[in-house]
Amino acid sequence: MTQHIIDAHVHIWDRSRGETFIAEKQFPSLTGNAFLPADLAPVLAETGAESAVLVHGPATVEHALHCLDLCRAHEMFRAVVGWVDLRDPACQAQLARQSADPGFRGVRLTPLLDAAPEDYLRSAAARGACAALQDSGALIEVLAPPPLFGAVAALARAHPKLPVVVAHFGLPDTDPGRFDGWHRAMAGLAELNNIHVKVSGLPLTGDPAQDDPMTQRHVAAMIRLFGAERLLYASNWPVATALASPGYWRHRLDTALAELDIPERDRQALYHGTAARLY
Repeated sequence: MTQHIIDAHVHIWDRSRGETFIAEKQFPSLTGNAFLPADLAPVLAETGAESAVLVHGPATVEHALHCLDLCRAHEMFRAVVGWVDLRDPACQAQLARQSADPGFRGVRLTPLLDAAPEDYLRSAAARGACAALQDSGALIEVLAPPPLFGAVAALARAHPKLPVVVAHFGLPDTDPGRFDGWHRAMAGLAELNNIHVKVSGLPLTGDPAQDDPMTQRHVAAMIRLFGAERLLYASNWPVATALASPGYWRHRLDTALAELDIPERDRQALYHGTAARLY
């Protein structure tokens, strides 16, 4: 039985701060709801996780600093993945301010929020941030779909000692007919040993008859391409609640691992070992 589970991707949304939340465009049902540390505690208990990695929600430096404050205040948070504005000349100063905090483990790049996503990832600012993070022993996470994987691979190739974490299975398309294209794109990333993938964020329907085959198909591909030692379990709470509960996702993942006959040592890596190493 897997022990000491780490949830590698959660957010906190405090409405009293007057911030804008990225996921509300995609999931209007989340609008107006607050998701606070007190709300996360029972979610971690339900999914068997002992700690979580807190990833910025709003794409602002102020929110990233707030996450660092929360990490100091709550033992459930293992580390923080912050954010810097690559389009701001003060980007390196923003990074230095966050990296001085012991809870900081890296930044998430958000190309889909930029008017020119590929240019964002290939910019001198992105390379500079990656170089600084590599020097400090931190990491980057990237929220990017397959059309941007070439730019993601370029960053990973240029900074071979920098762990690069691709969020949410690399944002596969909901159309099963596009699975092969997604698989080919992920295979290209898998050739770079410093690239890791968060096992989270599939487009669940809430129907196990549909979700179990989809989960098994994607998980099997990830284990075959990357090996369990480069995969990380995550709930993507609270964004995932727009589709299904974190407990539902944990059950779908457990079912897939059982159906695929994945050995316990690999389950330990996916649920704990990889995140413990990176965060």
